[in-house]
Amino acid sequence: MREEGLEPSRPYWTQEPESCASAKFRHSRVAGKATRGHLRWHCRYRPPHGRRAGAAARMRRDLRHLESTDDRMQRHDLPGVLPAAGSRRSGMSRRDFRLDADARTHVGRRRRRNEDAFLLTDDLVAVADGLGGHPGGDLASAVAVESLHSSGAAADPDSLRGAFVEAHLAVQQRAAEEPGLAEMCTTLCALALDPAGRLVLANVGDSRIYRLSGGRMTQVTWDHNWANEYMRMGMSPAEAHRMKGAGSLSRVIGAFPEPCEVDIWTFDAGDGDRYLLASDGLTRELPDGDIAVLLAAGDPPEATAGELVEAANDRGGNDNITVIVADVVAPESRRQP
Repeated sequence: MREEGLEPSRPYWTQEPESCASAKFRHSRVAGKATRGHLRWHCRYRPPHGRRAGAAARMRRDLRHLESTDDRMQRHDLPGVLPAAGSRRSGMSRRDFRLDADARTHVGRRRRRNEDAFLLTDDLVAVADGLGGHPGGDLASAVAVESLHSSGAAADPDSLRGAFVEAHLAVQQRAAEEPGLAEMCTTLCALALDPAGRLVLANVGDSRIYRLSGGRMTQVTWDHNWANEYMRMGMSPAEAHRMKGAGSLSRVIGAFPEPCEVDIWTFDAGDGDRYLLASDGLTRELPDGDIAVLLAAGDPPEATAGELVEAANDRGGNDNITVIVADVVAPESRRQP
């Protein structure tokens, strides 16, 4: 199987995303429940729809991005092969390859509000984690997810990267409306499926994407914090973690004047492959080995997502927890209605 995305491809922005296709979504103002839905955030502001023009368009044309060469991967071998995906949920794609996906989000056991948001559509899923301690973290994640939903991003590296740029500009535009929101920002990771058989993954921040294929779980993304950046520059892990601000994020959506570099990976779609998108409320509580066992158990996405959230809460639930479990289903595996 071709895996040209094991090393993030060089980011550049050239393509204006198409207009957004309709998709079901739901808003919720209730924190503290493990909730399923298509689009969810925890704030009272509803971000505007539509394209950002004028200065935003000129800014996109002037973007300059650095090349990412990091190819570190964390692997966990498991006995056997992931069983077939769970039953099809209503509303999923009827075209060739499709996603059988579900999501759960929970405020956790220590926080008073949920600053995570997620997007769940037929062929595009995403998780955003507003930064705690920064003003408007919940608003930043909501704006980013709504912008991604409105962008019409396709399973194409340029299109998805462009949608991330639009999300960055949307967060900045909203922050400019209130002085107290000047530093609001969020992480954002996303997966887009081309029914013809290609998956494109994108990431900014420390929310993660894992891939389970052939009984092996791989952490596809790497955390964008300064400790990892220092190690990429040649420092030893010990030296990097001693640096001031080593745990702070080096890339986010919003806050910085220009959009950050977006890491992109491309994979061939494989029947039975399973992907997990998660905020750090999950990954800080559960070691990768435990995550791999739950993903490989073969339960449907809905059940697996709930088990992951429950396990993270059992380990302390110190942060908001949001997960999306997405199975790739081939045409011959589709059940007739």
